[in-house]
Amino acid sequence: MKISDRLKELSTFVDENDKLIDIGCDHALLDIYLCDEYKNLKVIASDVHEGALKSAEKNIDKFKMNNRIDLRLGDGLTIVNADEIDTVLIAGMGFNTIKRILSNDTKMTNVKKIVIQSNTDVVKLRKFVIKLGFKITRELLVKDNDIIYTIIEFKPGSEKYSYEEIYFGPRILDNKDDIFYEYYSKKLLKYENLLLQIPKYEVKSKLHHKHLIRIIRKELTAKKDIDDEEK
Repeated sequence: MKISDRLKELSTFVDENDKLIDIGCDHALLDIYLCDEYKNLKVIASDVHEGALKSAEKNIDKFKMNNRIDLRLGDGLTIVNADEIDTVLIAGMGFNTIKRILSNDTKMTNVKKIVIQSNTDVVKLRKFVIKLGFKITRELLVKDNDIIYTIIEFKPGSEKYSYEEIYFGPRILDNKDDIFYEYYSKKLLKYENLLLQIPKYEVKSKLHHKHLIRIIRKELTAKKDIDDEEK
């Protein structure tokens, strides 16, 4: 079946033996795709919206995945027992909602992997999940319909990160690609324009934006230096 580039990239973070819950499954297209790819995978797919689950149920019936995908109506991790899952996937939500879901520590005891695509505050997300006792093991920027999304995989463990690594993503910095340079070129322009609009008396905000501009320019300049060397 055909799914979006964002969902297709998300699927690469799931393994066949994962005990997966997809929180906010929407129409369950990702879950159907995953079960088609991995013949032994079973998924708990949840959503708080009855309408979304009804659409998901129709799609699951259509692709005959009823015995593979367990649909549940409810909020976050409240609809599972801790021993039912070891992998949590959350995509398309904002940071505050994701933070609330992952704060349910009684349901997180067996979790070995968290895969998140947050629509907001990716930097805050990294900081929060790290504080829960996880490290960043894989990251990816994906472009879908001219929007660039960040997908992050966390696994239990401890790792120290610099300010730059928390801001850009340590694994993203390890594998900078064309999407990285496109995304942060746009960010740089945005912050430069914002800086001009910040009143002089808002000193902290000015310093913050100047710092972001400086570290982004540094990463973009590194690419220019490499390109010049290759000419």
